[in-house]
Amino acid sequence: MTLANPGMKYGGFFNYSKFNALKQIPEEYLPKSHFFQTTPTLQEVKSTMKQLDLSFPIILKPDEGERGSGVEKIKSDAEIEKYLSDNPSGVILQEFITANFEYGVMYVRHPSQQSGQITSVVYKGELFVVGDGKSTLIELFRNHNRAILYIDFLKEKYSEELERVLPDNKVFMLSKMGNHCRGAIFNDANYLKDELDIRVFDKISSHVDDFYFGRYDLKAESEEALKKGHFKIMELNGVNSEPAHIYDPDNSILRAYKDLFSHWWKIYQISKENRKKGYQETSFPILVKSLMQR
Repeated sequence: MTLANPGMKYGGFFNYSKFNALKQIPEEYLPKSHFFQTTPTLQEVKSTMKQLDLSFPIILKPDEGERGSGVEKIKSDAEIEKYLSDNPSGVILQEFITANFEYGVMYVRHPSQQSGQITSVVYKGELFVVGDGKSTLIELFRNHNRAILYIDFLKEKYSEELERVLPDNKVFMLSKMGNHCRGAIFNDANYLKDELDIRVFDKISSHVDDFYFGRYDLKAESEEALKKGHFKIMELNGVNSEPAHIYDPDNSILRAYKDLFSHWWKIYQISKENRKKGYQETSFPILVKSLMQR
């Protein structure tokens, strides 16, 4: 597994640097970003925002992490201070891209091939509730068939607004980061696989050291912009990537497992090629030890 991407720590399975992967990507495809190796102060974050010409909202997230853990949209100085109160190390400050279309694009290339392929595209829908003029936020959460699944997270995040009553038909956004663990709805967009310009993804991927298997999480102004290669990459995930279209509510579990096994087979084939090229895989004891130390 770790041989699928020899240029990433553990192949991008866990404990790998998101910023290290991002900084290798051509600047035209990136949001403005900065990496703090140690916990920054509020003043350091604000100073860096000024240097990058950023205003609120911004994104703060850990350099190492999976499934959206620790990723927050920050809208004020107070929220920066709250985020930093846990003394996180390895923090990425990132521009918040306002484009409304968020996708996950799986890219796979065998080491023996010059060009790769797009094997999965997912469109990430946002989670929201709509006011009725009489229900409080907490009541709207509890009566929403998806929000109820994330009730503990939502109660903590909106703790000071739970008794707020939304006006009739007022939309209240709960998820703007396209993360399944935060309530975003994943929609199968595989109809786009053959419409995306593989040359764009080949070009981007060629800049990332020994990268062959992973998912680009990105934003575009429209579906047409995505097709033309006009987008910003929020994150590049390694061998831990899943073909996220399998989480479409209309997808069957049998098809989901079929697609998962297909991608796992690709990991095996790529790893086999890289082993023949002389790359050494990380031993199982070292992987287990690293997992236990997280």
